[in-house]
Amino acid sequence: HEHPLTLLVVAVFVWSGAEGWSITESEPAVKRPGESHRLTCTTSGISFSSSWMNWIRQTPGKGLEWITTDALSSGKYYSQSVQGRFIISRDNSKEQLHLQMNSLKTEDSAVYYCARDTHAIEICHCDDYFDYWGKGTTVTVTSATSTKPTVFPLIQCGAEDAEMITLGCLYPPVQKNNLYSEVSQIQVRRQDWNQSETVKCMVTHAAGNAEAPIVKPKPVVYQLPTIKVCSSDEGEEVSFSCIAKDFSPKSYEIKWLKNGNEVTGQKDEITAPFGERKDSNGNTLYSASSFLSVQTTEWSDGTTFTCVFKGKGENNVEVFKNASVTYKYTQTGPEGCREADVDVNILHPTVETFQINRGRVEKILWQDENKTDMAGAFKVPPKGKKGTFNLELEITYDEWAEGKKRYCVVESEDFFDPLTKLYERNIGAKPQRPSVFMLPPVEQTRKEKVTLTCYVKDFYPQDVFVSWLVDDDEANSDFEFNTTSSVESNGSYSAYGHLTFTLEQWAKPDAVYSCVVYHESLGNTTKTIVRSIGYRTGDKTNLVNLNMNVPETCKAQ
Repeated sequence: HEHPLTLLVVAVFVWSGAEGWSITESEPAVKRPGESHRLTCTTSGISFSSSWMNWIRQTPGKGLEWITTDALSSGKYYSQSVQGRFIISRDNSKEQLHLQMNSLKTEDSAVYYCARDTHAIEICHCDDYFDYWGKGTTVTVTSATSTKPTVFPLIQCGAEDAEMITLGCLYPPVQKNNLYSEVSQIQVRRQDWNQSETVKCMVTHAAGNAEAPIVKPKPVVYQLPTIKVCSSDEGEEVSFSCIAKDFSPKSYEIKWLKNGNEVTGQKDEITAPFGERKDSNGNTLYSASSFLSVQTTEWSDGTTFTCVFKGKGENNVEVFKNASVTYKYTQTGPEGCREADVDVNILHPTVETFQINRGRVEKILWQDENKTDMAGAFKVPPKGKKGTFNLELEITYDEWAEGKKRYCVVESEDFFDPLTKLYERNIGAKPQRPSVFMLPPVEQTRKEKVTLTCYVKDFYPQDVFVSWLVDDDEANSDFEFNTTSSVESNGSYSAYGHLTFTLEQWAKPDAVYSCVVYHESLGNTTKTIVRSIGYRTGDKTNLVNLNMNVPETCKAQ
């Protein structure tokens, strides 16, 4: 017999999965130098017991390398690179081929294929070849710590109208700094891609599995901007400004023309991004500006300067939009007076303008301290509706106490840019705990009323809340209660809370009336301060001040 090393290997790649046969190989493995590993190949439908079987490998960046053959009764053969370390064996009852790899080396890193040899099958009188192959098993031998892969999904760009969409991965494996990167790709029909909710790239690896969803990109919005051009004459120079607002996509170019030709002579030109915003559909729109300064000699009667905006349209087609300003000589103005090609009239406002036709508010929203829109915190007033609009924002106590910034943003058709107002709580000095007193009741005999007063003093900052309890329940509509505004004195504040009710209610035996004071300085301690009082029959009213959180007798905090 000829030694298998002399076989002519004809690359007939009949991969596993064809009808009537299959070859299944082991899972990928990562081993350290000197360790051992066993590969198993399970077959069906290929006359395994009467076939010569082989192991072939491919090192990254190199060609195929035969390493061993089980030639049935003819013996077993090995390449010099694995002789004495690798052992090939078979189990005909299970139709399995094994490769025991011992004393592994880093150069053994490769994809290992199980393949059948036609030598023992007399189907032709030509040179032998490998006709059935497995899909291959990756074996990596490295002293580096095994690292779980990171998955980066890719999607084909510029395929809006394509029938097939390519989703990305990598091949063959590329090694850098002892780590491998690998890419795979799949093509799906646009119909399937549009109907699918999610597509995931899933990776199996010895150090751990990983997956990443492939998110459908938002459709590209193509929109030309609105353009405004202005001019001003300042001594020996004339300045022009061009504002391009609300265009998409972001790619753009702005240039200036004089009477339809490029501006020549001495000039200064600056073009810069102006900003971006989200429209009501969540699309990002961009704005940009350009400024041009030329000598006054360039700006004469009948001269036109044009701002030309160039952007991108569908199918990557260039689209243009422009606006111009023209010098006009006026009989009424002094000689040499220059003005834009517009007539300006100032009209005083009318009652109708003030009361009925005020500009419509398009959207109100809240943004956080990073000027990022807050989820759900927006309102779009009904179209054409006039009036006052409120948009509440829920904020946690901790956010309020820390002085978190919040921005209220109003978008209007009358605004070139949205109107933004900052709310920032001025914390100022260190919070100061209040002192609380329950003052004796005042009986208004003519009205048969009794008024209790809760005096809160020496607190900071000024925000305070006073509530009332009657027999440990919140005071209902049978009682009148209010709290005065905080009054500042020597850097601290004071306020009064009042509870008014009938003499009949006051005279009820065992009734207890309590004022409850909430203040920022109590947040992490007693939470509240409570003062209570009750009616007692006899010559005098008994007055009791109680702190329900820190027990003390008849002593204000």
